[in-house]
Amino acid sequence: MYRSRIFGTLVFASVAIVAAPAPVIAQSTTDKMEQKVKRAAQGAKTGITDSWVTAKTKIALFGDDRVKGGQISVETENGVVSLRGKVDSDDAKAAAASVAQAVEHVKSVRNDLQVVPPGDRKVIDISDKDITRQVEGRLSRDAHLKKVDVRTDGGAVILMGAVPSIGASARASELARGVPGVRMVKNELTYEASKGAGAHMRPAGWYAQVIVMQQALKDKGFDPGPTDGVMGPRTAAALMAYQKSENLPTTGTLDGDTGAKLGMKVSTQGR
Repeated sequence: MYRSRIFGTLVFASVAIVAAPAPVIAQSTTDKMEQKVKRAAQGAKTGITDSWVTAKTKIALFGDDRVKGGQISVETENGVVSLRGKVDSDDAKAAAASVAQAVEHVKSVRNDLQVVPPGDRKVIDISDKDITRQVEGRLSRDAHLKKVDVRTDGGAVILMGAVPSIGASARASELARGVPGVRMVKNELTYEASKGAGAHMRPAGWYAQVIVMQQALKDKGFDPGPTDGVMGPRTAAALMAYQKSENLPTTGTLDGDTGAKLGMKVSTQGR
């Protein structure tokens, strides 16, 4: 009888333990859904969503020849970027994290990249002409990318033209970087940055260039405001102050001489 009571008590306790968390689990699921809805609503207001961050991160990664190795997967959740895939070295892994962290609106980076040395990997010997042909072939299979203009110089692919969105722009970089022999992808594609009045087209590469300039100004003690790739009044003022300190023409625009002083190359295409 005593053992029966113990058993009955244990069974009752077990049922209570199993049953009790159900409302808690339901509430937790509801909370998570509410958080996702709030983030989506906020993203709709600002235009900065996780998919936007993912696209910008991909464009930046595929455009950096330090990030060598296999294809890198990028995912973003609430501003936290996760990197997965394989790279050739610890330096490449560190460079990937650095590039991702520098993208505006990235809160943190979870670097799960695996380092796999190339070893006896066969060296790819392919001409720029063949690279261009293969990249064009890949892009032609996507209805949004078939009109993208492709050029290759020393294994560096240059993408030009107009695409519907930043996501399409990132996809183009990803497809191009996947071609054997490609060192990096310079993405100069334009896309509609926003809908409605005042929408305009800007090269994706130009935004990245402004971000680099803004970070360089910060490093030298000049405050350009947020590193958002936007050449606004605050950034222009910081640039003019820097130009004045270096006895350069105080134009407030990023030219070759100013870029050289900042330690960066300047492309004037698409301004």
